[in-house]
Amino acid sequence: MENSLSQADIDALMRALLPAGSEDLFQSKGNNVRPYDFRRPTKFKKDLLRTLVMIHDNFARLLQSFFMAQLRTRVQLHVRGTNQYSYTEYLQLLRNPTVVGTFHMNPLPGTCLIEVSQNVAYAIIDRVFGGSGADAQPQRALSEIERGVILRVLSEMMSLLQEAWRSVAEVSPVMEGIETNPVFIKPTSTSEVVAAITIGFEIGEHMGHFTLALPHTTVEPLLSRLTGSHMLTAAHEGNGEEQVLPESLSNAEVEVSAFLGSTKVTVSQFAELQPGDVILLDTRVNSELPLHTGERLTFLGRPGVVGRYMSMKITRRVPVTQP
Repeated sequence: MENSLSQADIDALMRALLPAGSEDLFQSKGNNVRPYDFRRPTKFKKDLLRTLVMIHDNFARLLQSFFMAQLRTRVQLHVRGTNQYSYTEYLQLLRNPTVVGTFHMNPLPGTCLIEVSQNVAYAIIDRVFGGSGADAQPQRALSEIERGVILRVLSEMMSLLQEAWRSVAEVSPVMEGIETNPVFIKPTSTSEVVAAITIGFEIGEHMGHFTLALPHTTVEPLLSRLTGSHMLTAAHEGNGEEQVLPESLSNAEVEVSAFLGSTKVTVSQFAELQPGDVILLDTRVNSELPLHTGERLTFLGRPGVVGRYMSMKITRRVPVTQP
């Protein structure tokens, strides 16, 4: 067909048929054309994801104080990043075995997930049972006792999550249970889009993460509050971490111990010890005794009696020296 019309000729004919003043449908849009995947809709806009990162950055700081007090070791937590998946895609990313807790953000709808990397889970369990947390981690599913320990830890974390969300809404996160096989996790809808917020966790030589998966149906009722202007207003109202951290640390328990003194005996003397024997220590009667907070020398004091209990009277503070 030698006289076939070119694309330019076809466009010219179509423009001539359009009513006067109508929009030119054939004008090139250039870079304004963006692909859209209907199988994976983008429900979490960039501003919404940025706000969720701000909320969980505060959550990470609260968790750091919580774990340092509970595990009595140095830990570091920070938000690594966020992404969005369908529920099916997210479950396919989980390993088997895994450690995933399911919880609800009452009164909001939807089932949320919190995944704990296995090396972090076993390090926490080791510290809870008095270990160093630095042992080699087993590659297996959690036992029933270990599941109970992690469930208790995750349940205590829910109050901190509630505190982190307080600047947006009054929610009551409640743990439901733990699964070690992602096959048994039943989402409300497999096509539901979730925002996955990953919090890096460093404990000793182990590096892992917590990942919270929040369905869009859960945050949808709060979309009007999850805006930059609302978060800025909430920050000026004094709901920052300056108030939250002291409240969280005020109830943390700290072990305090006093060292009375020491001495040296021979093996034969030790073998002959009987109830009622008196051991002479190397500490003078009116000398100050060291008082330790955890493993650090904090105060000096003198022993005494208050009622039916032994006591220590603090005489002075020991200056903190840099290691």
